[in-house]
Amino acid sequence: MSKSPSSLASDSPDGLNSILLLFICLIGVITFCTLLALLGSGMAKRTGRRKSRAEWFRGIALLSVCATIALYIWGALHVMFMESDTMREACAKAGGPEKAAQVDRYSASYLPLRFTCQIDKGGSYAAAVPGYVNPAMGIAFVLAIATGAVSVVARDQNRSTSPTVTRGR
Repeated sequence: MSKSPSSLASDSPDGLNSILLLFICLIGVITFCTLLALLGSGMAKRTGRRKSRAEWFRGIALLSVCATIALYIWGALHVMFMESDTMREACAKAGGPEKAAQVDRYSASYLPLRFTCQIDKGGSYAAAVPGYVNPAMGIAFVLAIATGAVSVVARDQNRSTSPTVTRGR
């Protein structure tokens, strides 16, 4: 059953809960700012001495987590601000006017971030979220995990190789 363009323009995407997405973005912004403050304070209080390898990797891991969060928020904002008129335009821009005329509903996904135009004959295509967001977010996430693991290993190596100080009586 196909919908007329006037009724299509008033639809909202299936599965897109703007309040939930707004809440996710708010938590993301708070986490992003907290991690940047943590990174800044960690770098500022150690200005008098040379930073260890573990500290450098920890800083890179924190920056990578911040990049992952920032990319997610950027993509989520693209999905969140898809109003009924812009949904139609995004579908036309991504698939052309012929495909956009066949769209009967919309859907959204939070992970990976995606806004999908559903065609009435059983197909779909992605629109609205910039193509670089999900791959860049994945790379930043993998970098965060890898550098975080290396910082833990380097920290443990520093602890095991550093001489222990014992106090005599």
